[in-house]
Amino acid sequence: MSIRDKRLQSDYLKMRETFPDKGKIKILQTFGNPPDKYQIEFTINSLVLNPKGIVISKNKHTAEIYLTAKYPRQAPQCRMLTPVFHPNIAPHAICIGDHWAVGESLPHLVIRIAEMLAYQSYNLKSPLNGDAAHWTDKNRFKLPTDRTDFTSYFEKSTNNISESEKKPITDDCTVNSANSNKSITDDSTKNSANSNKSEKDDSTTNCANCNKPVKDSELLFCSSKHPVCIDCAFTCSECGKVICMKCDTSKCSICNNTICAQCIGKCSICQNDVCLSHSKTCSICNKNICDNCSKTCYICNKNVCDKCSITCYICGQAVCSEHMKKIPGTSNYACERCQP
Repeated sequence: MSIRDKRLQSDYLKMRETFPDKGKIKILQTFGNPPDKYQIEFTINSLVLNPKGIVISKNKHTAEIYLTAKYPRQAPQCRMLTPVFHPNIAPHAICIGDHWAVGESLPHLVIRIAEMLAYQSYNLKSPLNGDAAHWTDKNRFKLPTDRTDFTSYFEKSTNNISESEKKPITDDCTVNSANSNKSITDDSTKNSANSNKSEKDDSTTNCANCNKPVKDSELLFCSSKHPVCIDCAFTCSECGKVICMKCDTSKCSICNNTICAQCIGKCSICQNDVCLSHSKTCSICNKNICDNCSKTCYICNKNVCDKCSITCYICGQAVCSEHMKKIPGTSNYACERCQP
């Protein structure tokens, strides 16, 4: 088993022990063996925006934590799967990167997210959501939204940190050798030979989204060439391209996934944006339609929109206009099978 897999297995055991099936924090689902992706449910009073843009309270939230191939050197990628109104939470990311350390346990990270949801923790200096930051600044007297003390969770996860996890980890993700003299000599030689390289590695560029300085070696570029940090980069659910908040994006009205401008299909009936996976073409009028506004003709099995389909008066099936006939002497229609 690799060093990373051992860490993933250790994390999983700690997560199961720290967060049992009952409580305010629950593990909904895991992916991988050992798991490298978690879906976590929080039963915590937090804030959301209702359809009218009014801030309201909600106590059920789901977050996703993904442990990348470079984990634990690279911070986990965290995002909310349900909407949240918080200065440091965007639709695509939860800002945790500045405080991540290799030795931090995964339960600690989950608890930090819980404290953010409870508005026990927030940063107004470099927000991901400017509107939420403005609201928070004006309504500090209403906070926190949940006064749950998460100390008991911290105590559990602290006791679960293994000795190997407390040891420093080198660049190749292996625990330092017990031979300290050799380690110091090797480090000195390496530092001397790579001093120029270190200076280059220290150069930074500000993220185009959150304006946070990022080492050039860790900087990402989205498909629109915006320089972004790992917290502000996400992928289009259709084409997989890296996109950011400055890109032209939308959310599918059916699956709620984020999509880039090239993968948006607007429904001609309801006028909602949908991803390509939930977009079809009407076989009669050739207009784009979403899954919610499309029907399958009972006769020819082709996709048709609501405007180009009629319900048979006799059998009740949806049929396209090409396979429908008017019943003589009435204003009703029947399909070809019911009225040859």
